[in-house]
Amino acid sequence: MKRLFKTSFIFLFLLSARTGFAQTPHIVGGSETESIPYSTSSFVSTDFSELIGIPSKHYSSPIQPYSDLTLLYHQASHTKQDLDTLLSSISAATQTQAITAPLKSVERAQAKIHNKLEGDGAKITDLARGSLVADNVNALMRAYQALIAQVEVVGVKNRFAVPKASGYRDLNLLVKLPKSNMICEVQLHLRQIADIKSGPEHQTYQHIQNIQARAKHAQRALSEFELASITQLRQDSFKLYQKAWLNYKRMCDVRLLPVAAA
Repeated sequence: MKRLFKTSFIFLFLLSARTGFAQTPHIVGGSETESIPYSTSSFVSTDFSELIGIPSKHYSSPIQPYSDLTLLYHQASHTKQDLDTLLSSISAATQTQAITAPLKSVERAQAKIHNKLEGDGAKITDLARGSLVADNVNALMRAYQALIAQVEVVGVKNRFAVPKASGYRDLNLLVKLPKSNMICEVQLHLRQIADIKSGPEHQTYQHIQNIQARAKHAQRALSEFELASITQLRQDSFKLYQKAWLNYKRMCDVRLLPVAAA
């Protein structure tokens, strides 16, 4: 009987302690209870669900203040400076890496307007662009919140929620800068996924292009072996992306643990 009572007491004690750790500080009698110190290197599980929950948003075009490409480029040069400054300040505040890019070349812009945008220059939204790269979901969400607090978001592609067929994921935003009213593109990346895109995924793309180019040069269809090789290359790339993504998910699933008292 004593043993049973002792076992029950220990079980109830552990259960209450576990429940207490899971709760956030709350208000009692008009004052906040003393909070338990937590490790700053831990990840809050809600960060992951919040990232997945960011809704994609399609913009109504045309969207830029001008349709004339000359006027757009004149304004874009000033807009790029504002964007670079904004991303740099967010990077410093959120411990992320800001990556700036040169303005899209006139040749590429003209080709895109002609081939994809029905000849309407007002629809081109990536003349000025940049990225923020985060080491974890927590930092990425802080960068996202800092960004949307300072600009108007007019378009969102949440590829963390709905990845590309390759398995690649990012958060692609179209934002309107307050001074110029120009639309720019900002991408938010998780580092491991970004590294795969610029490394193994780029090599996979080049390898597939070479296979297709040889067949085209020989004026023949792809052989069964070549098709199988392309399929295998794409599957290997997908597995790399999925492994990186699951790694971030596991980090976010770790519950916050109290720091041991000194």
